[in-house]
Amino acid sequence: MTIELERETAAELRAAAPVVHVPEIAAPLDRVRPWLWLVGWWALGRVVTIATAMAVKPSIWTLSLWDGKWYRMVARFGYLLVPSRQSDPAFFPLYPIVLRGANTIGIPYEFAGPLISNLALVGTLAVFYLLTRDLKGEDFARRATIYVAIFPFGYVFSMTYPESLVLGLIAGSALAARRGRWWVAGLLAAAAALARPEGLFVALPLLGIAWGRRRSLDPQARGAALGAILAPAAALLAYPAYLKNVIHDPHAWQQAQQGWGRHFHALGIVKAIEHLPNAIAYDHWLVRDVVAVVLYLALLAVAARAGLPRMWILAGVVVVILPPFSGAFDSISRFGLLVPAVFWGLAVLGRDKRVDWGIRVLSVGLLIGAVATLPYVFP
Repeated sequence: MTIELERETAAELRAAAPVVHVPEIAAPLDRVRPWLWLVGWWALGRVVTIATAMAVKPSIWTLSLWDGKWYRMVARFGYLLVPSRQSDPAFFPLYPIVLRGANTIGIPYEFAGPLISNLALVGTLAVFYLLTRDLKGEDFARRATIYVAIFPFGYVFSMTYPESLVLGLIAGSALAARRGRWWVAGLLAAAAALARPEGLFVALPLLGIAWGRRRSLDPQARGAALGAILAPAAALLAYPAYLKNVIHDPHAWQQAQQGWGRHFHALGIVKAIEHLPNAIAYDHWLVRDVVAVVLYLALLAVAARAGLPRMWILAGVVVVILPPFSGAFDSISRFGLLVPAVFWGLAVLGRDKRVDWGIRVLSVGLLIGAVATLPYVFP
């Protein structure tokens, strides 16, 4: 009897006790856990890149050389045109603005570039994954995102170059458009065009998205969509206006391009092909860019056959084909990193698990080889 009374008393006390709510520690982890695979592959690609660079030449400057020097000069001193010479108006302003912002909070310029590029890539991979998942589903999106993280030419994503930032802006603009946030899409598209001229061509996918939804858009949304489509062109035109204001020459970008040996012409691609043997004899690393052109076009063809949106394919073809019209094939391997459909084509090829893992292993190996050559060649 006594035992039963004690049990009843204990039950009454438990019922009367105040309820204390303990925060669920697992909740934040549950939100993070679905992204761990992405962070892991990002980390692998960056560790491989940085470790290889440091092993070959133990200095952060390995990742902050070449064009990084020019971006830092713009960030520090602004623009200066030296006629008939290589000069910095050839480099668009958004990335130097970001570098300068990092420096104002105490990050040295030589560290700011690699730091920003590497960290920006995490967000870029996430946005690229979400966009690709909207288009082709979970498995396809994971493959494509992993390929971006470890792509052989992706060492540029760890350097003082704007590519990791621009790819994220391009993907983010399209993702915002697909979700009906046209003003956000326009702002991101304009930012992409202010970082790299290739950002202009995100207007084509935006046009494709708007056209596909033309019947469901009300007049206000149609106006916002049109604004988003025109935003990168408007941003691109704002750059010469800015140059006119600061160095009194709206044509400074074109003149700077000539100083770098680039002059766009209808027959420029003929000149580029004619001079290719001599150019390769002078710079063997140029073979990399010629191979990149063939690879990128082949992957775009694969993506087109798999039914990926045609406007993305068209934008990719323009980005890959346009540079030789300047008379040279230089740096196309880098420009192609800004073409999402290239990675979608690779993801189509990786549908078979054995092929998928073959691509991953080969990509990491080629990434190591590409980074190992950085101290010895001009990219």
